[in-house]
Amino acid sequence: MDSALSTLLLFLREAWTALAGALLAGALLAALAQVLRLGTASVLGANLWVWQAVSAMLAILFIALFAFLGVPQVVHALEGALPASGGCGPITELGNFAAGLIGALAALRMLRAALSALLSASLGATATLSHALVESAEAVFGMLLAGAAVPLAAWFLGACG
Repeated sequence: MDSALSTLLLFLREAWTALAGALLAGALLAALAQVLRLGTASVLGANLWVWQAVSAMLAILFIALFAFLGVPQVVHALEGALPASGGCGPITELGNFAAGLIGALAALRMLRAALSALLSASLGATATLSHALVESAEAVFGMLLAGAAVPLAAWFLGACG
């Protein structure tokens, strides 16, 4: 079970690295596009476009900071909060497997939400940062509930009597 967990976590870690690279490239390209938009708007004297470009650049900055600084800290804190031993015998191993897998999936889900919010902000669409934060909160609560489900199920079924 440990080798399967380490293989899955390695795969999900590589997926997180790929998503983080895509988010970084998207943030840089979006910031460049907004800088060009800002320059064009300032030359034309369109104050509204200038403020739209500035607000879009700030949204891109906040989303990137949340993705690179907030998501890993939230996942590490939640992994530390989950119970390490959730029962006895194979139940403990299953609980550790579930906690590790849920943590990795929550990190990927939060980063994907930040990437979609970044792409939306870079295109000038309505900011979906609130949707990214709601999806991150869903991932956090799902991680906590699923981490507590294995020990509760073992206790309820009397597996560790």
